[in-house]
Amino acid sequence: MRFLLLLGSLLALSFIIQEFLPVFDWAYGSRLLLVHALFLAAAIAVPFPAMLVMAFACGFFWDARYHVPIYPDGGTLGILTQSEVPFGFTIFLFGITGALLQGVRPLFRRGRWELPVFMIGLCTGIILLLEYLVISFHRGGLEVSPEFWWKLLMTCLFSSLVSPFLLLLLSRAAERMRYRIRMDGLKRRHTPDGDAF
Repeated sequence: MRFLLLLGSLLALSFIIQEFLPVFDWAYGSRLLLVHALFLAAAIAVPFPAMLVMAFACGFFWDARYHVPIYPDGGTLGILTQSEVPFGFTIFLFGITGALLQGVRPLFRRGRWELPVFMIGLCTGIILLLEYLVISFHRGGLEVSPEFWWKLLMTCLFSSLVSPFLLLLLSRAAERMRYRIRMDGLKRRHTPDGDAF
């Protein structure tokens, strides 16, 4: 329970830190998405129900902060009619990518972080790509420039580079709080005579 409270505090802190992270002009205007990287790293360390709760909370607060409404007269006043990305769509994206990362939990438990680090970067890219496709569908046209792919690649790279530090932080915190990252579904049961079934 203490570990889950720590994760909630770290995720809340990441929302604050995200506001101060710069945009890297030399990397095609990309930036480190710390909230996404920390959520995806935490999704490996917790059971599936806890991951869904974190996906809901992170997606809700991300949309509450960055949701851009569209007004009918193009100004800031008027009746809200629609948005390019529906409110709550980020919850869905976090839930899907968190479920993908649940599949690499056995590797994280064994101390093999190569695939989890790669998957955190890949899932960050999936989130951004799906958001871009929804926005393009809403606008009625798909325009994909080489700069977009470079920006997407650099954002994924930043997430992959920071993820080993996040995974190390979570594993050390779990050890200190005596939280065991369990994989009950993968344990082999043995009979008294040594045969596995």
